Amino acid sequence: MKKAVVLGHFAFGMNKSNGQTVKTQNIANELKRHIGEENVGLEDTVGGLRFLLKLPFVLFKLLWNYSNIIILPAYKGVLTIVPALTFLNIFFHRRIHYVVIGGWLPNYMKKHPLLRFSCKHIHMIYVETLYMKTALNAMGFQNVKVMPNFKQIDILREDELTTAIPTTLKVCTFSRVMKEKGIEDAVKAVVECNKRLGEKKYVLDIYGMIEAGQEQWFKDLMQSQQPEEISYKGVANPSESSTILKAYFAMLFPTLFPTEGFPGTVIDAFSAGLPTIASDCTSIKELLIEGETGFIYPMHSVPALTDILFRIANHPETTISMRKKCLQAASRYKPENVIPLLTSELD
Repeated sequence: MKKAVVLGHFAFGMNKSNGQTVKTQNIANELKRHIGEENVGLEDTVGGLRFLLKLPFVLFKLLWNYSNIIILPAYKGVLTIVPALTFLNIFFHRRIHYVVIGGWLPNYMKKHPLLRFSCKHIHMIYVETLYMKTALNAMGFQNVKVMPNFKQIDILREDELTTAIPTTLKVCTFSRVMKEKGIEDAVKAVVECNKRLGEKKYVLDIYGMIEAGQEQWFKDLMQSQQPEEISYKGVANPSESSTILKAYFAMLFPTLFPTEGFPGTVIDAFSAGLPTIASDCTSIKELLIEGETGFIYPMHSVPALTDILFRIANHPETTISMRKKCLQAASRYKPENVIPLLTSELD
């Protein structure tokens, strides 16, 4: 019997770079590195209805062949996968590990009693933030661990940091390109701040895959902007994120998702020594220290984001001085510092 199998959205053969796919692949790669590739199986949940039809057979196969089942379902699949897996496990007694992606699970549990019941029969639930752990503990869950997001990424050395104050302040977004990530808020704030400053002090570059179904919205948004002020840079190669980001002054993370969890893009920013200017999603204060590794403003408030940009433009040396602390924060999220939280629980 093999040690562990990872059941998640690998999207084999597809060009996917969303948080769910990236984290699933990261977990699998680090498990292979720590317990041996020969001990780790992979099972892709891509396929929609077709996958659901074969789900009982897939779960039976995994329970038969592996002593640890590691699952990373999204909010749609979790309602089917977790109850089915915990029911079948009555006959197998394997260790089931649920690695949660994002910060939505506590609120979701309240609406789905069967899921809540099933998750109490899982060996361990790994959440990204202390906020989530506290919320689940309050619902009676004792099988919860905080396992922050992580990335295998190059962290800049301190001597690679740029300390000179640039004439133009280049900022960027580094996430999926969609309304819900607040991309339009970032655009509006940069444009408005430049108007207040009386010059194009800020340049905003947008990176990321455009969300399916939102192509026209984004096309319309970009057509109304001046390209020397706002531009789309396409999808960045994850292995080159530090190299790309080190050319910027700060990262914007204006998400409109209240339960964002631990966004991997903040790790990208830390690794390049970039402070992050973020909206106050549920757990952001666990990740950013105001005035040390970033700035936090009220979600949906373009004026508040604009004010922060305006203040920074008048005192850019403050943001430059935060870069070393960002690098120090990045080291906490190296894979070798996080994955033992999971491997120590394997049977």
